[in-house]
Amino acid sequence: MTDKVPPAMPTGSEPPEGLVELVEALLLTVDEPLSLEALGAMVGQETAPELLEATLARVAARWESHRFIELASREIGGRRVWHLVATAAVAPYLKAGDPGRVPKLSRAALETLALIAWRQPITRGEIEAARGVAVNPQILKQLVERGWVRSLGVKDSPGRPEMLGTTREFLSDFGLNSLAELPDFERFAGQDDIDV
Repeated sequence: MTDKVPPAMPTGSEPPEGLVELVEALLLTVDEPLSLEALGAMVGQETAPELLEATLARVAARWESHRFIELASREIGGRRVWHLVATAAVAPYLKAGDPGRVPKLSRAALETLALIAWRQPITRGEIEAARGVAVNPQILKQLVERGWVRSLGVKDSPGRPEMLGTTREFLSDFGLNSLAELPDFERFAGQDDIDV
């Protein structure tokens, strides 16, 4: 989940001319959210973190009245990051203009992703044991290509099977700050034909 950045600005920390526009431009052009450290590296290490926070507050204030864009802040991997993002109000327009959307995940792919997220690190054999059917290699390939699943190494057991886990991109794409925000696994165990 993302938090809308409050527009209030700390007193005594007035950003110099051009810094607000520069930070705003950086936030608009990057693909990934930026931490204070990343912003500092981009604008110059001599810029104090307090000044960057004041600048981010000014950016938030500038976009506060915008109907379709806001400055969002959240924790990723224990670090606070910021990103200019589209609000939910822009979704119908994006949907109307993008008929070539990425295909939806199959039920088998969703089940596999859920098991990886809840039980990581998990091996392919453990996924197959939980689902009761073999895992199609294309499912794992699709999840890896989307950036949601990665290899965590090999398990110290016979055959040394590959252990799988989720990525930060998985957390970001699903609007999670951490795996702790996943719904309770026990609530879903034993439903339908998945007996875990």
